[in-house]
Amino acid sequence: MDSAAPSDPPKSDAGLPPVQPPSGRFIAQLFVIPGLIILVLVLVILAANFLVNRDQDPAHFLQRLDSENADIRWRAANDLAQVLKRGEPATLRWKADPGFALDLAERLDRAFQVLVEDEKLLGARIAKSTDKDRHLQWRKLRSQRDHVSFLAAALGEFHIAAGAPVLCELLKHDNSPDLNGNTQQRRMTLWALMNLGENLKGYAKIPSEQQSAVVVTLKDAATGKTSRAGWARTALHYIDKSNVSSRDMPFVVKVDEHLIATAKADDQFLRKLTAMSFNFWGELGAVEGALVDLSNDKGRGTLVRVEEND
Repeated sequence: MDSAAPSDPPKSDAGLPPVQPPSGRFIAQLFVIPGLIILVLVLVILAANFLVNRDQDPAHFLQRLDSENADIRWRAANDLAQVLKRGEPATLRWKADPGFALDLAERLDRAFQVLVEDEKLLGARIAKSTDKDRHLQWRKLRSQRDHVSFLAAALGEFHIAAGAPVLCELLKHDNSPDLNGNTQQRRMTLWALMNLGENLKGYAKIPSEQQSAVVVTLKDAATGKTSRAGWARTALHYIDKSNVSSRDMPFVVKVDEHLIATAKADDQFLRKLTAMSFNFWGELGAVEGALVDLSNDKGRGTLVRVEEND
């Protein structure tokens, strides 16, 4: 039986498909749209970096510290105290920025003066109150005290002693009607002074041209009889005593003299901190008497225990 002959396979077209130029829409989908997406992402990143850098700018911190909103001022002082502890290049520059240090000292001085006045007013009201829990009214000043303490801590991070005079003013304030709040504030201020004494060593590590610029700026600020001029003279004195003439020495605040006075404080813990602080401030001959007295301290006075709920 004859089988049917197999049919021949179909012949394929050996030619290439027709080539047409890409349309404009295709090119847009392939290049333009992804390019726009990348451009938008780059702009977002640049904007974010700008905002971050702006937030890390000294002028921006000063603007926030001058805000009429107390919460913004408090957060700015808190943020600044934390930022200055970092080792980033920008932060290291700020620590040797005399203008920034003097600006912060002005704001700390202003905040402290307002706090002292509010202490007096609130203390007078509490003295007249018959409420058994009237001591709890001091909580109203807690945010102000925190603001002052954060600014003090920030000034303790600098490589120049522009903030030392104001810190000494806080330290010697020992007649506050708010015993617990003021005791805690004086202790924190003394910690800031010790940090400042240690951080002053960092001045020798900054470039010589920057050191020269610091001295020039401080000398410009040291003219006149304003508080700011006195702070600048103090900073110059602790950089190099030869920077200050004998005529200007009365405007210089000697930290060790204030520490010698604090060594006689009634608070036992404050005296212990004072003994530690002589490791950072004062020549041995000048503070020897205070050190001898502290070494013979038998625990006189009181030990104020500051509780969170006070």
